[in-house]
Amino acid sequence: MARRYRETGFTRRGAWIAAATLAAAAVVAAPAPANAASASCSVSFPTVHSFPSGFVADGRVVNTGTTALNGWRISWTFTGDEKLFSLLTTRWTQTGRSVTATNVSWNGTIAPGGSFAVTANGSSTGGTFGMTGLTCTPL
Repeated sequence: MARRYRETGFTRRGAWIAAATLAAAAVVAAPAPANAASASCSVSFPTVHSFPSGFVADGRVVNTGTTALNGWRISWTFTGDEKLFSLLTTRWTQTGRSVTATNVSWNGTIAPGGSFAVTANGSSTGGTFGMTGLTCTPL
């Protein structure tokens, strides 16, 4: 005589409903992806005024991101014998040919799409002004 097993009440339809409920709960519990908002910046020195013993270079730090910059650092390496006298509106250091500058307290915040002027004054043989590795880094 064959044994008969009693059903537990868990049908195929019930299994599908349980699986769908579990999947829906997992989707609801999953964290939402973060916005792609980020801070980024660029720097350039498009205008250079040279004279026999030096230069004045007008630069610009630009917020290229989607959130406000709350501090920035620019750096580069001179290509010749350039020596800075000043890098206006920044805190700066020059070691050999390498220059690094950061914002000061009152100009670190730049809105998205906004910019801030920096001016480099220095000496060089024949008024040359050249730089490589010019970068801007959000802080």
